[in-house]
Amino acid sequence: MLSEDHNALLKSVSRSFYLSMRWLPSGMREPVSLGYLLARLSDTVADASGIASSERLELLNSIRLLIEGSATSVEGLEKVASSLEHPGEALLLKRQADLFSWYQSIDAANRDHLSEVILTIIHGQTWDATCFEEKRFVVCEKSEDLLRYTYWVAGCVGEFWTKVGFTNLGRKFAAPELAEEMLISGRKLGQALQLVNILRDLHEDLPAGRCYLPKVELIEAGWTPGEPVDASIGEPVFNRWASKCEEFLEAGDTYCHRVNSTRVRLCTRLPKILARRTLSKLELAGFEAVVSRRIKVSRATVWQSLVEAFFF
Repeated sequence: MLSEDHNALLKSVSRSFYLSMRWLPSGMREPVSLGYLLARLSDTVADASGIASSERLELLNSIRLLIEGSATSVEGLEKVASSLEHPGEALLLKRQADLFSWYQSIDAANRDHLSEVILTIIHGQTWDATCFEEKRFVVCEKSEDLLRYTYWVAGCVGEFWTKVGFTNLGRKFAAPELAEEMLISGRKLGQALQLVNILRDLHEDLPAGRCYLPKVELIEAGWTPGEPVDASIGEPVFNRWASKCEEFLEAGDTYCHRVNSTRVRLCTRLPKILARRTLSKLELAGFEAVVSRRIKVSRATVWQSLVEAFFF
C-alpha cells in the first residue's frame, strides 16, 4: 500500500515525478509509484560509479532474481548506498527490503505488470553495463540496436503505463478497443523520451568514451573508428535521430488524445511536452553545441509545460 513514507521516498529521488504522480487516479498511483522506485533502484545500481562494473552486473542479476521470486533479498546494496552522493538514492537503496515487501504485497495483476516492466528494464541495463565493461565506444552497431535498447529501458514503460491504466481504470482510462493501438503508441512515446535523453547527454557520454549513435550510420557519415566524432560527421546522424524522436513524439500526441481520464492525460502530456521542448533546444543548438555543454529547458519552461499539459 502506498504510504506517506513511500511518498517521501518518491519526493527524495524525483520531485518532478512526485508532483505529477499526485495527479494520478488512486488506482494507478500505487503500481506506477512502485514501478518508478524499483526502476530507479536498479538504475542507481547500473550507474553507480563507486563499484566495479562486474559488481554492478552481479547486483542487477540479484535484483532480477528477487523480482522473479528466486531470491528473498539483495546483498551488497548497503555498500553501494554508502558510495552515493545523492541522499535520496542512498536512502532508496537502504529501503530495498521495504520496496520488495511492497512489491510482494501488491495484487497479482499489477504485480505481473510490474514484473514484466522491471525485468525488461534490467535486461536493458545489463546489456548496457556489459557493453561498458567491454569498453565499447559505440554501444549500438545498427539503428535496430538503438531502437531495441530504447525499448528495453523506456518503451516498455509506455506499455506498462497502458496496461496499468486499463487494468485499474478500464474504460475511464481509454476505450478497450484501442488497447493494442495504445500499446504501440505508448511504447513509441517511451522510446522518444529515452532518445531525447541520449541526444541531450552526448556532452557527457562522448568524453566518457561512450556513444549510442549507431556505428554503421557514423561510418557512412565518414567516421573512422578510434577517432573523435567531429561535427561534420555527427551532425547528420544526430539530425536523423532527432527526426525519429519527433516521429515518436507524434505517436505520443495520438496516445494522449486517446486517454479519457483528465488526470492521466495530464501526467502523460507533461513529460511529452518537456521532451519536445528539450528536443527543439537541442536541434536549434546543433550537434557541435550539444556535445560541448548541457542543454536543458529552464525552470520557467517546466512550469509553462505544466500549465499547457493541464489546460490544453
